Amino acid sequence: MKKSIYTLCVVFLLSLLAAAADPAKPPQQDRTSDGEAAYKTNCTRCHNTPPSLTARQTRVVVSHMRVRANLTASDANAILRYLAENARSK
Repeated sequence: MKKSIYTLCVVFLLSLLAAAADPAKPPQQDRTSDGEAAYKTNCTRCHNTPPSLTARQTRVVVSHMRVRANLTASDANAILRYLAENARSK
């Protein structure tokens, strides 16, 4: 009885590992790569319009908000690019 439970557990764990390492499946994409969409999704909950900051200030704010808002790296980078483009257009 113990041997069959052990065997079942080993087979289950091996199938989980095989499913996780399946090269046919593409890796999951982050929630968004578009900066404006990422800003609207994550930032507009608390902030109305993109702030007018220097590039250095923007990098600091985005790095702090990445932790506070639990942003992915790609979302934070997309937001940073969006804010930089928005600052240049003004």
